[in-house]
Amino acid sequence: MNWGKGIALALALFIGFIMYMVVTMMSTKIDLVSEDYYQKEINYSSELDAVKRDNQLKARPTFIETENHYVVQLSSVIELKNVELFLRRPNDDREDKTFSIRGTKNFMIAKDELKKGNYHAILSYDFEGELHIQKHEIKVK
Repeated sequence: MNWGKGIALALALFIGFIMYMVVTMMSTKIDLVSEDYYQKEINYSSELDAVKRDNQLKARPTFIETENHYVVQLSSVIELKNVELFLRRPNDDREDKTFSIRGTKNFMIAKDELKKGNYHAILSYDFEGELHIQKHEIKVK
């Protein structure tokens, strides 16, 4: 084989690799922006205030990872209302989950109910008429 054939073969392999990458990247579903992006941007400062209020609470809910579950422990000292847990999967909005926590102080989610990957866990609740928000990152293995 001479130099010309080697260069042509290397160029053909490189073009094939680039085409494979283009097809793979174009067929992957990635949800980077929510549907109501502008409304969320407008409400961002109130969300930051809710996170600050949560950080100032002494008896705030805790988020614990056990071997088989993720557990949200609500405080037995204070009364929380409208408690909701939202699990957002950044790369696939079809895997998002919302849970309303009512009538329990320990809420558990089995790890096998979730697909492997990253989730953003957002816990929101009302305490004394004000919204509080906690955010956690979850990596399901």
